[in-house]
Amino acid sequence: MSIGSAEYKKIDGVFDRAHSEGRNVLFEHEVYDVLGYAGLDVPHYVFVRDPEMAVEEVLSQFGERIVVKVVSRDIAHKQKLGGVKIINNSDALFVQFVLHKMREQVLSHFAEGDKPGIEGFLVVEYIDFTQSLGNELLMGVKSDDAFGPVVTLSKGGDDAEFFAKYYDPANLFLPYLSPEEADKLAGSLKIINKFNEIGHPEYKGYIAKAARIISMLAYRYSDVSEDKVQYHITTMDVNPFVFSKSGRFIAVDGYVVFEKSDNKMKLTEDTSNIDAFFKPRGIAVVGVSRDETKYSMGREIATLLHELDRKDLYCINIREGSTRIGGKEYRMYQNFEDLPGEVDLAVYAAPAASAPAFLKNLGRKKPKALVMIPGIPSDIGYDEFARRLDESKPPGIRVIGPNCMGVFYGADAAGQSVNTLFIEEERLKVCSDETSNAALLTQSGGMAITMVDKLRNNPVFKAIASFGNKYDVKITDLLKYFMGDDEIKVIAVYVEGFDEREGRLFFDLARTSRKPVIVYKGGKTEAGAQAAKSHTASMTGDYDTFRAACLQAGIILTEDATEFMNSIKAFSLLADKKSGGMGVAGVLNAGFEATIASDELGRLKPAVVGKDTAGLLRQINSHGLADTGNSIIDVTPMTNDVMYGRFIEVFMEDPAVDAVIVGVVPHVENIKSTPETCGDENSLANILVRISRKYDKPVVVSVNASEYYDEFVSIMEKGGLPVYSDIRSAVRSLETFMAYFSGE
Repeated sequence: MSIGSAEYKKIDGVFDRAHSEGRNVLFEHEVYDVLGYAGLDVPHYVFVRDPEMAVEEVLSQFGERIVVKVVSRDIAHKQKLGGVKIINNSDALFVQFVLHKMREQVLSHFAEGDKPGIEGFLVVEYIDFTQSLGNELLMGVKSDDAFGPVVTLSKGGDDAEFFAKYYDPANLFLPYLSPEEADKLAGSLKIINKFNEIGHPEYKGYIAKAARIISMLAYRYSDVSEDKVQYHITTMDVNPFVFSKSGRFIAVDGYVVFEKSDNKMKLTEDTSNIDAFFKPRGIAVVGVSRDETKYSMGREIATLLHELDRKDLYCINIREGSTRIGGKEYRMYQNFEDLPGEVDLAVYAAPAASAPAFLKNLGRKKPKALVMIPGIPSDIGYDEFARRLDESKPPGIRVIGPNCMGVFYGADAAGQSVNTLFIEEERLKVCSDETSNAALLTQSGGMAITMVDKLRNNPVFKAIASFGNKYDVKITDLLKYFMGDDEIKVIAVYVEGFDEREGRLFFDLARTSRKPVIVYKGGKTEAGAQAAKSHTASMTGDYDTFRAACLQAGIILTEDATEFMNSIKAFSLLADKKSGGMGVAGVLNAGFEATIASDELGRLKPAVVGKDTAGLLRQINSHGLADTGNSIIDVTPMTNDVMYGRFIEVFMEDPAVDAVIVGVVPHVENIKSTPETCGDENSLANILVRISRKYDKPVVVSVNASEYYDEFVSIMEKGGLPVYSDIRSAVRSLETFMAYFSGE
């Protein structure tokens, strides 16, 4: 089902008429018109301006019962004020009497100076339906600042908000839906089970059709649409859609708020000169102190770049002179015009208040990219600071920040790296090697430090971008850039907030990404979600929309920083492993961990191993205590390093096993796990590293132990294995990884 150009023209006419009357709210019968033109079933109605117009000729079009409703641009929820009644269609005088009394009752709720206007009344076809669970559905549209139009599907009726809050959250999705997506959405609803049981499987198709049509309306009449339209729907409630006793799926009540389009340009990603941040030729640090005894952020950054052996490093200080960094004498240049070579990247570490003047006086040797480290000047707000930057910034320069730590990028083909994260190497060693394949895009510099520090034995990050206030370079610019970087196989994003429509662009980009995108959002607030006149807007908060968008786009959404780190570790370290199935085996030396692993499988499934595998497991099991009839086995504390490895390899060889979970409680005497023994060639740590490199199946490891066993763990981590401190984290990380690639 699609809406044709002729139908859209009729819908445009509805908005034209309302706008010409100075309204931004459609009357209910106009909502019926919009939905009817779009292809949905709506009740028959007649609009009368005065009660006396409800004559026999009008009423003869309806059955024995009718619904009468007051029409007012000032009233959203008419029923609460007595503005909706179901009456017998007995004679015209009775209906006229009811309409007169309805007007009086509605107006009685308001003070004399605040009475709403009454434009007329609707006489509407009575739809007979049962108000049982599932027979009333709400479909609506709200406008989210970051994501644009969002469609809501939930239980309908007067208690829709209460039900969504306390029983079953509303289903949210970003429009528009393809026929396949609409069918999948409808099929995912829990209420479909009831419809099937009562013999109405066709209801699924009705819901899918309605969801698709509402999504098409929401998309077309929005600022994310490809179509140039005159009006945008900001709020729509169709509450309820009902399944009538005659078998119709019909919209019996509707509410639409719209606005005139401002025809702003649609937000698009911009990757121009982004390359200069990560692969620059020539770097200048602005604000390097000449005093070697005084702390200087600029000096810290210049030192980091010096230690990366950047031959194209320049220091800028308005007072000129020279300074020593890392034993080398560096000349201080007063401005860019004095530099002897070209510079792609400038790192601004001088006072924030001087940044506009710096940009204005760059001259002809301006850089392609600028990292603006300092925050906002304390005496002005962000908007004023951004305005001053707008007035000063030469065209073409890309800016990351302000209020950020900048960038890191591991060695490129020429052996050049860049690091502006301004934490001295003794306190935070940021490094990468040939296996590094993840990009971390973070609004918080602290998150970057935390992830690097916690993953110090796993140099997973090829690139880091701490982007701060996003004055110029947006998350979407960086996402698009790294989607096209062949060195990057995993993109991790920590975000605290999106700019206007940046969320929608992020959604559109992420759903086309061939690389996994892992996201964690800080600041999960519902503030700003309330809208008194709209069921749809009041049912969900900002994070609900964010979460729905991520899941719809195929993003790996994590709920806390630990899960974020665990997922980055799994997707990075297992990136080159074969995946696609969900069958797993487990080798653990503690019964409780084997039980927890089995309980936490989620979408993973215990592999059904072949008879040959079972036979080999029995042969290895010399002490007779392992349960070889299961694919998740407790090999007990009696198993030594070599036997451990043999159990694992048997599972790796079985075609039914797609991945292996290894759980180690290292305190037992049979395993070489102490600082004195773990480095032995035949220790379990080294055996696991060799097995992981030998096979293309994923392996995750849990080591449930204290820091005494850190060296044991570090051997596996440095060998490229994802190691977790508890079995639950190991299993859940593997589940997320396997499900992503198998489409579960």
